[in-house]
Amino acid sequence: YAKLTQAHLAKHGQSSEEIATMMRWQSECMLAMADNKPPPFPPAGIDIMKMMEQAKKAQESQDGSNQPPSMTSMAAAEKITTTPFLGDEPAFESDTVREEYEALCRDHNGLVNFGKSYATFDPMGKIAYLDEIDKIEERWDVFFARFSLLGQLNQDFVKQCNSFLQSMNLTEDDFKDLLKRTHQIMREDAERERGTV
Repeated sequence: YAKLTQAHLAKHGQSSEEIATMMRWQSECMLAMADNKPPPFPPAGIDIMKMMEQAKKAQESQDGSNQPPSMTSMAAAEKITTTPFLGDEPAFESDTVREEYEALCRDHNGLVNFGKSYATFDPMGKIAYLDEIDKIEERWDVFFARFSLLGQLNQDFVKQCNSFLQSMNLTEDDFKDLLKRTHQIMREDAERERGTV
């Protein structure tokens, strides 16, 4: 999640380091005010004017698309409590479809469980793992696209997913782009570990 957050913040020209620095400075300002002292100067490397301009653009945005991520809205977002399929869709009457779905679930779960020790992988293992994640995402995309074309995706699931993504000012395509960027950051980190970057 740290890399996902890093990629999401970068989309808005922010970094977690900048946010942490600003939060420390803001608390120092509050302490100074409480002691009846002038606030300290802003930290070096933090562009207050840039942040003010970003806030102004976010407020002026009609659709909210320019707004940076909000932890409050993400925490308050509707949770996804349903599944994409109910199991009684006509497509599941086909043995081929049912077997493909079971294989996808099994492969995905196996990959997630394997990834629990991602931090211990060597750089080439990390890259290979990310390749496998990309492959499973492509398989899910194809599977979901078929069900969507057939009109057999659980609409409650679709609504909950859209609501959750909207809480982060994202569309489905934005989220896919964010995942790609996150995987790219993770690949770059693995390449740095290898000493090739």
